[in-house]
Order: sequence, then C-alpha cells, then structure tokens
Amino acid sequence: MSLSSATAKQLCTKAELELFSESLARQVKQFDAKALASRVSRARKLRDKYRQRADRQDREARGKQSARRRKPAQGSAQTRKKEQLFAETLGRFEKQFASVESPRPKRAVKKVKKKAVAKTAKKRTPAKKKAAQKKTVKKKAAKKTPTKKTASRKTTKKKVSKKKVTAKKPVKGSARMSASAKKASGAAKQARRAASGRKRKDKHLSAQGRRKQARRDAR
Repeated sequence: MSLSSATAKQLCTKAELELFSESLARQVKQFDAKALASRVSRARKLRDKYRQRADRQDREARGKQSARRRKPAQGSAQTRKKEQLFAETLGRFEKQFASVESPRPKRAVKKVKKKAVAKTAKKRTPAKKKAAQKKTVKKKAAKKTPTKKTASRKTTKKKVSKKKVTAKKPVKGSARMSASAKKASGAAKQARRAASGRKRKDKHLSAQGRRKQARRDAR
C-alpha cells in the first residue's frame, strides 16, 4: 500500500516533501524529459540513502555494529517508511519519463505487426513450397492440354472444309461441254497432227541430203 501525503509531511523535510508532491499525478505531467531525468536521479539517491541508513540501524539494534551516536538505534521503522516513500516517488518519475522519452504511436504498432507476419511467412518449410510449385505447374499443364471433345471438333471441321474445296473444283473432260467447244478442240488436234507430220518430212529430207553429200565427198 502506497504512503499518503499526510505521512510524507510527518517524515520528510521541506525539500523532500516538495520532491514527493511533484511526483503526484497533478504535477508530474507538466515536466519535460530533462526535468524528469534530474528528479529521477534525486529520488534514487534519497531511496538509497534511507535504505542504507535502515540497514545500519538494524545492525546496531542487533549489536552487530557499533553505534555512531551515544546510544545505539532501537529500530528502523521510520527510516523504512522513508525508504518506501522515495521508492514510490522514484517509480512515478520513471514511469512518466518513459512515456515522454519514447512514445508509442499507432503507426509503430502496425509496422511491428507487418514484420511479425513477414517472419511467419519466411518460416515456411521447403517441402510446402515445393508442393505449392507442383500444384501451379499441374494447373498450367491442364490449361494447355486440349480435351478429347475439343480435339474431335477440330478434326470434324477440317474434314468438312476439305469436302467443300473438292466439290468446288471442276472435273476435267466433263460431259457438259458444248458442241462448239468440241469442234474447236477437234480442229486444234488436227492442226497439231499436220504440223507434226510436216516436221518429220522435213527432217527426213534434210537427212537424205546430208547422206548424198557425204557419198560425193567420199568419191
């Protein structure tokens, strides 16, 4: 249980009481970091001072240490109270100094959460990563390979297109040719035959002339 201001008035000097009252909630919030740091050091010194004094008084009361004054101390009850008083004063100053020196905004909390999530993501085992990669590869392969239905549809389309192309091509020597076309084709054939016969005769005559000339030369 913390000590009250009434007990502090009974135990402390004027300077000590002023330091105690400055650590209370009404006044401690008005100090900056520098002022709080000086008050933290003063409160710590007073706490240590009264702790050492109380220990010495206890040793004097048990007869384990010689008395500094004429009479040895009978106990350390009041000194222990002052030690507790300045320990509480020091705690209040340190708490306020920590809040002023390093405030914790909301953005910092968000960053800490993001870092924690990133660490957990990095901790994934390599086996899980390999399994995930295999799944993605299988999905891509399934998308690329066509099904049986799509393959059969493509083949039927190719067959239909070939049939259409063959149907459009005209057939050679069809029976639908007109009479005039037949006459023209016959005349063309006769002319080709006559020309071929003339060429043969000319070749035969030229060969005969060459043979005769060769005989004459031989004589």
